[in-house]
Amino acid sequence: MKAISKLIILLLVILSASLLCIACSDQKETRSKQAGSADSSDSVESGDEADEKEPVTISVLVHWEEDMFNERFKEPIEKRFPHITLEQVRSGSGQEDLEEVFASGTSPDIFFELSQQTMEYLELDYDLSELIEKHSYDVSHINPVFLDSIRSKDKEGRLLALPYEIIYHVLFYNKDIFDLFGQPYPTADMTWSETLELARNLTGERNGVHYRGLDLGNAETPLQQLAVNKTDPETGEVLFDQPEFGQYFDLIDQILDIQGKSDVEAFDQGRFDGDQTTAMVTAFVQGLNWWKDVEGLNMDVAPLPVWDNGPAVSHRPDGGIIALSINPESEHKDAAFDVITYFTENEYQEWASRNGIGPSSSDESVLDQFFQDYESTHDKNVASIFAHPPATPPEQISQWDQYVDLDLKRYSESDMDSNEYLRVIEEESAAKIQDAKNSQ
Repeated sequence: MKAISKLIILLLVILSASLLCIACSDQKETRSKQAGSADSSDSVESGDEADEKEPVTISVLVHWEEDMFNERFKEPIEKRFPHITLEQVRSGSGQEDLEEVFASGTSPDIFFELSQQTMEYLELDYDLSELIEKHSYDVSHINPVFLDSIRSKDKEGRLLALPYEIIYHVLFYNKDIFDLFGQPYPTADMTWSETLELARNLTGERNGVHYRGLDLGNAETPLQQLAVNKTDPETGEVLFDQPEFGQYFDLIDQILDIQGKSDVEAFDQGRFDGDQTTAMVTAFVQGLNWWKDVEGLNMDVAPLPVWDNGPAVSHRPDGGIIALSINPESEHKDAAFDVITYFTENEYQEWASRNGIGPSSSDESVLDQFFQDYESTHDKNVASIFAHPPATPPEQISQWDQYVDLDLKRYSESDMDSNEYLRVIEEESAAKIQDAKNSQ
């Protein structure tokens, strides 16, 4: 009996152990299924997050050819934002152009290169500060002078656009002419006085050819370094009594004196790349591309000379900021904001810089790559272009300045001194400004 009892007890122990194992197994399986369910749920949520942004089409008004639009805008944006399709509205950005676009029933989400005047007239002035705050977007990678310049154009100081491309003016020089006259090449820290002295030493006849030391592609470039308004932003009064205008016209008079009176037009950029008789010229940096295949032109670049005893700055950028703005009527402002901000970020800026598109970034890694996709620039001193920061514009840029045309070629052909000439321009400008006020 004792043996049977022991056998029964043993069987009961084995049975209990088996039931316990089965229970444990069931619990493990349950936990495994729950975990699997959780993993599956996480996977779905991750997928939802990836697909959170619904497909959207953003239209951009820009005058470019389709190939250029695709290369610069469409392809990089659609690669970066797979949910965004970029569509071109091909048109100019003038007031009449836009009125025709709107009359056709089209209302683009993004505008390229709108003037302040057109934005205000057509009520397209949308303050991007709202979206910057909404998205907690950090704009510190953009050179602050460019943002200040955009704000300075607006009476309320609003940020109505973001810079896409910056127009840089630099000093080009013909190395062969310098060698012919035995003069040292321009340096990164030259003043205008030193440049004038160099221009004098580079002006004269050699081998039956007359050479000129200095031309100004944009004759107002030195004035743009002084960062003054020509007119009062509130009243439109012409402000030629500021000492900066006397300083500027003294420089112009010295350049004209070096060139001498002749039947050759003053301040003609074309002599640099044409008959190649100008030793130095201030011009748009894109000359590196335009003139790369000009036969016999052995050129290089340097920063703009700086004013004596003044800040070491380049020209103010407000006249050369090509910007992107958002339509206040757009139904896709957030996606449009993603588009225009991407163009300011390093990933795009590095590509743009390498391709000679003037960078808006203050990041040296971006600036160092300027024009590097052009083999013809690899022996040029391109990095020197950014030796000086851009000049800061006035706190408020005067909208009335557009009616003041100094016309330096006209001045060079007149018999007036600078004071007489400025009085004439002041009278003419005041009349234009009054006409503009009357038409508002």
